[in-house]
Order: sequence, then C-alpha cells, then structure tokens
Amino acid sequence: MSLPARSTLSERADRLARALTGIATRRAIRDYVILVALMQFVLLTVGWAVDLASHMPAVRRVAAAEDLPLYRVLLPYLSYRSADMLARMLPMATFFGVFAAEILRRGRLETVIFTTGGASPMRMLSGVVIFGLVLGVFQYKLERDWRPAAVEAQVKMEIGSYAHRFGSRWTRWHPWFVSGDTAIRGQVFRGESPAMRDVLIFVGVGASDLRQVYAADRMDPGPDPRQWVLRDARLWDIAAGADRNQPVGDVTLTLDLIPEQLIHFQIPGFYLRQDALQAIASMRGAPTTDEADVAIWRRYTIWLLPLLTGLLAANLTRRGYDGRRINIPRLIVLALVGYIAVISIKVLWAVGELGGLPAPVAVCSSLVGFALINLWLTWRKL
Repeated sequence: MSLPARSTLSERADRLARALTGIATRRAIRDYVILVALMQFVLLTVGWAVDLASHMPAVRRVAAAEDLPLYRVLLPYLSYRSADMLARMLPMATFFGVFAAEILRRGRLETVIFTTGGASPMRMLSGVVIFGLVLGVFQYKLERDWRPAAVEAQVKMEIGSYAHRFGSRWTRWHPWFVSGDTAIRGQVFRGESPAMRDVLIFVGVGASDLRQVYAADRMDPGPDPRQWVLRDARLWDIAAGADRNQPVGDVTLTLDLIPEQLIHFQIPGFYLRQDALQAIASMRGAPTTDEADVAIWRRYTIWLLPLLTGLLAANLTRRGYDGRRINIPRLIVLALVGYIAVISIKVLWAVGELGGLPAPVAVCSSLVGFALINLWLTWRKL
C-alpha cells in the first residue's frame, strides 16, 4: 500500500513544480514585474519632480561649494531619495501594477483560457504568490536597512527636507523626558555628540513629595549608557530639609535616559538604524517607545505586504467582468477600494505610533485583514 502513496506524493510534487515553473506562471510573473516597475517609475518620477522643485538650489549650492559637476551631487541625492520613496510607494505600486497586469492578461484571454481548461483559482494565483514573496524580500531590505542608510546620507549631504529636519542642532525649546518618578527638562543637542543644557531634574515627581531638584548648565553622557554627568550642578535636597539649592560641582547620575534618545530626538522610528531603534524601544515608558515598537513590528512583517496587496489586486480584478465583457465602472470602483485598503495600513500604523493601539495590533491587524479578505475572495471562486 505504500507504493500508491509515494506515487501520489510524487505526482503532487510534480504538479507543484509545473505550477511554479510553467510557461503561464513565468509569463504572468513577467507581466507583474514590468507593470509594477512601470507604476513605481511613474511614482518615482513624480516624487523626484516635486522634490527637486524645492531642493534643486541646495543641490547646486553643494556642487559649487565642493567644486563638483552637478551630476556628481544630483545622482547620489536622487538615489538616496529613491530608497525612501520606494519604501513608501512600493505597496501601492504593487497593487496597481498587479491590477493592471491582470486586466492585460484578461484582455489577451489568458485567464479565460486557463479557467476554461480547468485551472483552479489557487493555480491562477501561483504567479502572484511567487512574485509577492520575492518582492517582499526587497521591501524588507528597504525598510530595515536601505532607507535608514539613505536618510542618514541625505542628512550628511545637507540637502533636502531630512537634512533640515534631522540635522545636528540644539532644540529651540526645553522638552521633557519623564520616566518613573524622575522628570528631566532641558534643551537637547541632537547629533553624534548628544547633550542637554539649562537642565532641571526633578526626583520624586511620582511620589507624594518631591525629594530632590538638580539644576545644571549642561549634561553630557557618562561612561555607561544610562549615566549622565551634570556640569557645575546645583542641588536642592528637599528630603534632607534644605531650604535652598547648593553648588555640588560635577555630579554623575544614573537616569532612565540613553544617548540614542537624544541623538535621534524627534526622528521617526522607521528612519532609524535597527540597533538604535531597538535601544530606544528598550526604554519602557519613554515618550518614543510606542513609535519604536511599531517601527520594529513593521520590519518584522513588512515582507508580507507585497504578497497580500498583490493577491488583493488579483482577486479584486476578477470581480470586474460581466461574463466576457469588461465592466470598466466596476473596475474603477474596485481599484478605489484597493487604494483605500492600502492607505488604511498606514492609518493603523499612525494610530499605533501615537499610542492608540498596541504595536502588534496596529501592525498585524491590517495584514490579518488582508489575508482574510484574500481567502474569502479566493474561496468564492472555488
């Protein structure tokens, strides 16, 4: 009885291999690659045009200051901008690229012929699955490695909005950092040599009575990640009964604050290197913890996004026909539905970054929703 079982297993493996490497699947994948690349190129071209309209003078200024041909500055800058734009736009380009490819295949009657020949919906979607998984690896690398590196490079070039927003500088205001029963207030220097000045540290804010208040002209990182050195500090030791502040010189304190929180102050978590992001996420209760958690969960799951958006596009496109006739108004409505669905992913991410939802819920709920919708749409075709 074991021989038929082996034969059945072998036949199934052979059918799977033909599905993955057959002419029809390769042709479908080729269409997906061409049309997704075309959609992405159109989006990139629009993005480049909008960006250079604002920042071309800065490109010229840097080229003149470094005595370089314009293209030696422009091409690297555009490549860095492309990494960020690709990470943002690839899910949308995937949806509309696969959507257009399925319409094209229907126009050539490929899907009609395969369906008439007895191909199952699962067999028809094999090309989308392969394409989505390969593209998911590319999306993962963009999100985790290439975009953070590109943003850092733009800041170093001192060109573009990121250079203005994320460059090294002192804040104009005195932000608060609160953790446990300690509150820290002071101007922040954001950069590779982080520091704070005009510092006030309140110890005991979570208790019934304030215990100590430190004031210092400046605070610098100490020898350990959570140690900070207050320069020319003054201490008002309320718990000891002091009625005024007293000079105490340089003081080293252990605080729930790490240099990464100042180095990357007010930089969204999804722009940060993985090591810095994980360090900030480890600071439970810090103001940026929720944002860092969402960014980490995004990187864990982002590889699924091209697969799910591609499957959604393929499944929705099949609802755009009345028999053999293409129903254009219905296809437009279905494309709008897909667009809203893809946008909803970023809405949920934003809610999680603001602390409205736990990070796993904010990131995974949309992916689970996409998966369930795809399963339901595919099942309706079985």
